[in-house]
Formats: sequence, structure tokens, C-alpha cells
Amino acid sequence: MSRKVRLTQVVNTYRLSPHLQRVILSGPDLADFPSGQDGVHVKVLLPHSGDSLPNLDIHGANPAIKRSYTIREFDAENKQLVIDFVINRHQGPATDWAAQAKVGDYVGIAGPGVRKLTDFTADSYLLIGDITAVNAVNGYAKFIPARADLKALVTVPTRADIIAMDGAEHLQVRWRIEDENPADIAEAVRTLAADMSTDSQVFIGLEASQLRSVKSMLLDELEFKRLNIHATGYWKNGMDADRFNADKKLNAL
Repeated sequence: MSRKVRLTQVVNTYRLSPHLQRVILSGPDLADFPSGQDGVHVKVLLPHSGDSLPNLDIHGANPAIKRSYTIREFDAENKQLVIDFVINRHQGPATDWAAQAKVGDYVGIAGPGVRKLTDFTADSYLLIGDITAVNAVNGYAKFIPARADLKALVTVPTRADIIAMDGAEHLQVRWRIEDENPADIAEAVRTLAADMSTDSQVFIGLEASQLRSVKSMLLDELEFKRLNIHATGYWKNGMDADRFNADKKLNAL
């Protein structure tokens, strides 16, 4: 998969929900951006405070700030890349940038990366994510055949954070509203997955501790197949992205 670094500019941005800011990027460098990568992550390369341009020499001195985000969609004809940023939950360079982004602002894009879920020939799928992974759930659903049993659970902070999903006509999302449901997310997943085939292909994109809880429940209680579970921690409570990425290398999820 291409790891090319591309310079883009904001061509539109708007509040999608109380905790999601949609940013649409474009520019000549996206002319060869690969299609069909919805749900895959890219690295967003942000300028440092006071700079208008990000330093795209990622191996040089003082490179751009890097954060991972999921592609919502890419319009190859118009060279437009859509990314949704979580805002109003915590402060950080990417969330602060997105909340203040305006048309004409520059940002770099590196990638795309590789898919976590790659088997789209199975008969049953379970997709689980929080608001940081909502577009991974939406993107992966686009590649799951209509004949397959497809279930999804997405947990979001408030009911107003429920967004439209266009991944597939047969994608039926069970939304878990965090401020209305204090129960552990593993309980909601257990209810949803209890009657599913243990051969189901599973994607999980959650906060690190929640991911461990859900994965353990699927493996130990429902006896899902370990090799069919594709899990990634999108963030960790109380830890910034740089520390979390370093921690993941030492303590695999």
C-alpha cells in the first residue's frame, strides 16, 4: 500500500455532530490517491503552532505532528478526501486543529495504511466501534456481500452523535448511547453476538481497555475464533496519542 506523503488543503468543513467535525481535503497531490480505501486509516500531518504549512519531511528535523484518522470516503473524480475528527472530548493537536480548521488551511496526508479486516468472503460479520471508529465500521461494510449476516454496534457519547451510515444497504447499526447507558460495552456486544456463528469475521475499534474487555468476552465466553478477530485500539484513556502508540508497540492489544 502506498505510503506517499501528499499536501492538501481544506475545501470545506462543518460540524457533523456535537463530537464530530467533518473536514474535506483536496489538492493536486490527491490525483493518484488510491480509490476503494474507505475505512482505512491515513496519517494526518499537522503544522506546528504558528506554521501554516506542515513539514512533510517525516524523517527530518521537526517533522509535522502525525495522527491517525479513518477515511470516510474519497472522490477520485474531484480529488476530495473526507475525514471526520472527534472534537469536544479532549484537547490535542489534531482535535484543536480540526475545531478551528478553515477553507485554505494546509495539512499533509500520508498513506493510506492497510486494512485490519481483509476477508470479505465469510457468511457472518460483526463490526464494533466507538465514535473514533465509526467510519471504519461504515467503510468495511461496503465490502461485505449482501448475502452475509452483518451486525454492527457503534457507541457514541450522545444521541445527537448518531450519524448517517452509507456503507451498505444491509448495514443495520445498533447504537449505544454512552450518556444513557453506563453498562460496560462488553454487555451490549454479548447481547448482539450471542446467536452469531463463532466463525464470524470480527472487527473491533475501541478505547484500549474496552477493546480488551470485548475481545476477552468474545474469545472466552462466546468462543469466537481468535484468528477471525481483527482488533485495534484507537486510543487509551488518560494517555496522549504519542505515548499510546509507543505503548502499543510494547504491549500489543
